[in-house]
Amino acid sequence: MEFQDFLGHLGLPAVYDPFETDAPQLFQSLAKSAPFLNTNKMQQTRMEGAAKLQPSGAFENSSFFTLDKEKAVDAYFKRLVDVMYNEATTYNASTGQARDNGIALPGRLYHLVDYQTKEVPDSGGLKMDLGFFYPRQSKNIRNVHIIVEGKLKNMPRMIDDKTLGQIADYQYSVWKAQLTRAFVPVLLVHGTQLDLVAFTRDYWYRVELGPVCYSKQIIDGEDIKDVQLTMARLYYLITLPSERFGHFCDVNDGQKYLRFVPNADESSVLATVESHAKPAVGSSVSDDLLDLSGYIERFIHPRGRLAHVFKTMYRGAAAILKLSWTPVDRLPEGAIYERLEKADVQGVPKVYDSGLLKNNFFGYRLEYLVLEDCGSSIKDYLLSKHAEDRRSNAFSESVKSIVQQTLSCLVQARVKGNVLHRDISPGNIRVARDGTVKAIDWGYAKVIDDKDMDMDDKATSDRRDILAANAKRWVYDIPKVFDNEEAHDPLTGTPSFMSIPVLSGAKVRGLADDIESLFYVILYVLASLQTTKDKASCGFDTHSNKTLAMVRAGCVSSKVNFLRFFGISDCSGQLLQLLCDLRRFLFENSDGCIAPDLIVKPDTPRGAAGLLEPYIDRETVGLLSVKGGEMLTPKGSGRQMPSIRPPILLTGGPSSPTQNLGSVGISMDGLNLSRNSLLRRGRATEQIEEVDEDDPFGPESKRPRLQGD
Repeated sequence: MEFQDFLGHLGLPAVYDPFETDAPQLFQSLAKSAPFLNTNKMQQTRMEGAAKLQPSGAFENSSFFTLDKEKAVDAYFKRLVDVMYNEATTYNASTGQARDNGIALPGRLYHLVDYQTKEVPDSGGLKMDLGFFYPRQSKNIRNVHIIVEGKLKNMPRMIDDKTLGQIADYQYSVWKAQLTRAFVPVLLVHGTQLDLVAFTRDYWYRVELGPVCYSKQIIDGEDIKDVQLTMARLYYLITLPSERFGHFCDVNDGQKYLRFVPNADESSVLATVESHAKPAVGSSVSDDLLDLSGYIERFIHPRGRLAHVFKTMYRGAAAILKLSWTPVDRLPEGAIYERLEKADVQGVPKVYDSGLLKNNFFGYRLEYLVLEDCGSSIKDYLLSKHAEDRRSNAFSESVKSIVQQTLSCLVQARVKGNVLHRDISPGNIRVARDGTVKAIDWGYAKVIDDKDMDMDDKATSDRRDILAANAKRWVYDIPKVFDNEEAHDPLTGTPSFMSIPVLSGAKVRGLADDIESLFYVILYVLASLQTTKDKASCGFDTHSNKTLAMVRAGCVSSKVNFLRFFGISDCSGQLLQLLCDLRRFLFENSDGCIAPDLIVKPDTPRGAAGLLEPYIDRETVGLLSVKGGEMLTPKGSGRQMPSIRPPILLTGGPSSPTQNLGSVGISMDGLNLSRNSLLRRGRATEQIEEVDEDDPFGPESKRPRLQGD
């Protein structure tokens, strides 16, 4: 990428242009005295036609002349930065006296530290050559601004794999440690050349800055101009404030609080951010200043989506701050919350503040959400409320209430808001102390498109107007985003809790898939509360997605033992009735058990909606019966499905002896599945990750996103 193009992405050309045009003599003397790299040592140059070597000038007696290989390259770079700062100070003094229109060059903002022989603190053992650090006392991975890596060999066409791997490790550590990052810059000195390698959320960009020293001993005026231009570009970059180069806010003074300032134009949600080292005198931390000290540790993916989550306070209320990097061709989570609020969907978090800090930064948007703190995970709630009485009616009532409220939320979201959650998992259902349940983390939600509905219908037209206003405020392209979200239907969610059709690769999903995910979440939580794991448990075993779908189909096909297959051996009364009703609704209809059919035909009609009536409120029962329950069927799911052979069905009843399928066979009340045959039908390539149910916003992504650099 060209230097000017990169500045364009940062919105900086107008800032840089005067820097280059108004200071034509800047660093000229340094460029004239810069050394040349002779194989593996730095030496003095001489001008074309001159008999004597160029004087070393500011580089006189520099240590890099006595070193060799990469040590010489790093020592030269470090010395160059020091003398550039000195020359800039001299330039400011001289231009201030000579003319009124001379630009004032910025001074030193960061400290350049040598880490060639020691590890960077808190980096997990990384050793980078040099690093620019924020002016704080501690020099660790949380405070590095720009990474510098020196290599002896020129890499004009491509960066070699070893070097790229090194600097990729550095940038990943920075992404994990620095919560306000927009991109991670690495200055790569390779031989005589200097490049900026910028790592964004999905790609890395190589920006050629130019030669920083000479590749020959005899130089001319053009050579000097090239080196002088590189020095000017370098100085410009290393003196940019952090909010313009690498971060979305100023972090130089160790900010601990943020305040978001919405755009005065209410037609958009674009906002700016103010950072504060401490609250202003006379102000309270409990107003709209958000404390960043309550960071919630979670897995950070090297590439793709990224979310940083904080427990904080907002105007006196316990809150969650979520900073999310998402692709611009996906739906913003704030747009989903806005849609759910307008549709009056119950059971979703209250949004105190939301907006976009960056609209399109190298293909990603930066979004902030300030939400109510909705409580603890299901497991923690049940443990705290029913520590000793998990066989009691009260425990069953608590589980039933959680299911009721979550079901009502999912049905209302689908019918009133035309929204599917698509990532129901233990971490995404929260319970407050009073038992109020909220479904959170709607970042993978999908809006069901109305494009095939009658536009003469007023209700449909109103929904279209709401959608258009939502897209305008949140700055997204409706057709592009909707098509992309539909394309991600088979990929989105947490595999351990995906429905059988989605695990099998269904192209389109519906409300029943969200409800099936809720079913697995409840089973998972109940199994985790068991003191011992049932030996028959296999419903949450790690398999490829398609194999897990087949195993699940076998597990739920048993009316008698399905709970054992999910690790639950102790269940009775109301709780047993609840789980059996959910199973019947999801996996039985008038034709009998449909679980195996869902693998090859995901739009197979599920059970009667009436089975859910005891577990949802009266209003939601009415919503569920819209169009005779058709809302439960994936819309548009008549598309061509992948060719997947169903599991082998063997005859026999609950009392018949288990057919001998070997030590890896599984007998499930009339359904016997050979593990070997399952593995032949589903290649074990997509491994399912463990889920931390204590994560208040669930896993951001459970599949690696394979994108080219």
